[in-house]
Amino acid sequence: MKDVDSDLLPDLYTQREVDKVRRRQRTLGRIEGVAAVVAAGAIFNLLGWIPTILVFGVAGYLIYRFFLKPRKSSDDSS
Repeated sequence: MKDVDSDLLPDLYTQREVDKVRRRQRTLGRIEGVAAVVAAGAIFNLLGWIPTILVFGVAGYLIYRFFLKPRKSSDDSS
């Protein structure tokens, strides 16, 4: 992880405070990741694999379709 140059930090925060917040956020991210894996495992266990994979597949397609796919502009009608 790239450390921030201490000259770029505002006077509002010290390097020690920034390091403490980074460490805390890294820990929270790991906890969220573990919780997501446990929740997915519970869903797979309760519903079974086929319906769960279908739901995730449809959700993934919708996310791709509406958020990630580049939109064609209406000016390209040549």
